[in-house]
Amino acid sequence: MKKLGITFTPMTDERLNKIKSAAPEYELVITDYDDHRLKECEIVFGSMDVKLVAESPKLRWLHIQWAGADYALGSEYGFPEGVVLTNSSGSYGVTISEYLLTVSLMLMRGMNEYVLQQQKRLWKRLGSEKSIYGSTVCVLGLGDIGENYARRCKALGANLVKAVVRTSRPNKPEFVDELYTIEALEKALYDADIVAVCLPGTAETAGLIDKKVLQSMKKGVVLLNVGRGKIIDTKALIEELDLGHIGAAGLDVTDPEPLPEDSPLWKMPNVMITPHVSGLNTLEVTNDLGVDKFVKYLEDYVAGRPFERVVDKVLGY
Repeated sequence: MKKLGITFTPMTDERLNKIKSAAPEYELVITDYDDHRLKECEIVFGSMDVKLVAESPKLRWLHIQWAGADYALGSEYGFPEGVVLTNSSGSYGVTISEYLLTVSLMLMRGMNEYVLQQQKRLWKRLGSEKSIYGSTVCVLGLGDIGENYARRCKALGANLVKAVVRTSRPNKPEFVDELYTIEALEKALYDADIVAVCLPGTAETAGLIDKKVLQSMKKGVVLLNVGRGKIIDTKALIEELDLGHIGAAGLDVTDPEPLPEDSPLWKMPNVMITPHVSGLNTLEVTNDLGVDKFVKYLEDYVAGRPFERVVDKVLGY
């Protein structure tokens, strides 16, 4: 009997029944990502140890439960040519855009510093604050996450919402006022009050936000990163935060990761750091969307239909 490995968490009976109904001829192997029983599986849903991927001759399709595919494609073991790779892009727009909104508002209203004051029992007003209302927001990457954040910023009254994409598009979403390609990055950034990095981790995006790009941003800008840590030059970011050119930073991803204990970023009052949690499966809607996406792909696979979208192994997304 053909086998389907499931390492997706959390898995409920309802989600499991959806998978069983879509592929009744498959034996389900519910296990951990590094279980050697996955070598016997034709399909794996969730994640899979990269070494096992390279050592699994029966594997034909890996559907990862995240949007980012760099962990698999950047492996020292390589990714098998004959294995199709799909991801859960489209499942994380709600949870990560809400994270971005949370951090945006906390940094713009000084809430991170008020939390520090509370710990010291200090009653002190910090002074001026900023608002998303009337601001200019620039979103780098207009996939599911970037679109969700841009839409929410516009709904909250942002005056101008800009977006930067890899290649030009014939049409832009109604909630985006200005659309730029990566070649016009600095032009898109120069007057933004908030810059949100929602790009995938690829060879093309590594080091994209270097010192020159940071210096091209508006003084006092709030910089957010939920893409990958290597997109931003960490040393340059620390320098520009120190100088006050970058007003504040919200970092869910860092370079390196985990962030070393001696990094100056930890002690900066205008920096919020979270341990890569913006897209964790802590919202039920995220888990439901992830399973539903996989089930739709599974139905296509069983029926012999082409997938709606596969990860481009060269581009990395």
